[in-house]
Amino acid sequence: MSARRLLLFTKPAREGRVKTRLIGDLTPAQAAALHTAFLDDLLDRLRKGEREGGFELRLAWALDAEEAVPAGPLSGVRQEGSDLGERLYRTLSGAAAEAEAGAVMALGSDHPTLELELVHRAFERVEAGADVVLGPAEDGGYYLIALDPRAVAPRLFEGIAWSTDQVLAATLDRCRELGLSVELLPEASDVDTPEDLRRLAARMAAEGDLGCPRTHALLASLGYLQSEIQNPKSKIEGVVA
Repeated sequence: MSARRLLLFTKPAREGRVKTRLIGDLTPAQAAALHTAFLDDLLDRLRKGEREGGFELRLAWALDAEEAVPAGPLSGVRQEGSDLGERLYRTLSGAAAEAEAGAVMALGSDHPTLELELVHRAFERVEAGADVVLGPAEDGGYYLIALDPRAVAPRLFEGIAWSTDQVLAATLDRCRELGLSVELLPEASDVDTPEDLRRLAARMAAEGDLGCPRTHALLASLGYLQSEIQNPKSKIEGVVA
């Protein structure tokens, strides 16, 4: 069993409950289908890393009280807590408490093109001595956090204004307060807003499926790739990961 633990934070694809900032440009059903495509494309890549012995992959589900953890081939746990900070802490601390755990990571599922190399790099930097490794997001949050098990502390996640542009800055402040060493990965962006989705579509129209065949097929079926090709002014430069 690998000493690395990767917790992929996600939700069931319920209409009106996922990718809600895209609803309007997409129907609730289309937004749920996009969430599923993102998750399945990312899981294909992460399962490859797990098969190669790079880490142990688990799904961390945000569920209603009456919902059971979805069945599937991967180990799954329920996120517990009153806000994202408490859910991150409780899920990561549970993994960190395992006797063989050497590094733990939380990763969001809104990054279908995330390169496996970044996951490996984050684990390697923790194992080389960093207490915390963060993947900064362009919106001021982070898409990945990896930690030495000894660095998993409630204070690191308490009182953060989640879903704002202050998340990364506040987390870095907490790391300084706690005396934790930090390393940063390359900046990337979530795919949360219509602008984010147009940026992803522009890249796929120009470069192919980017290793995300389900997402590419869905965007093609919704007309996003054709519109990006026909309207070059809508292209937004950048990298989605």
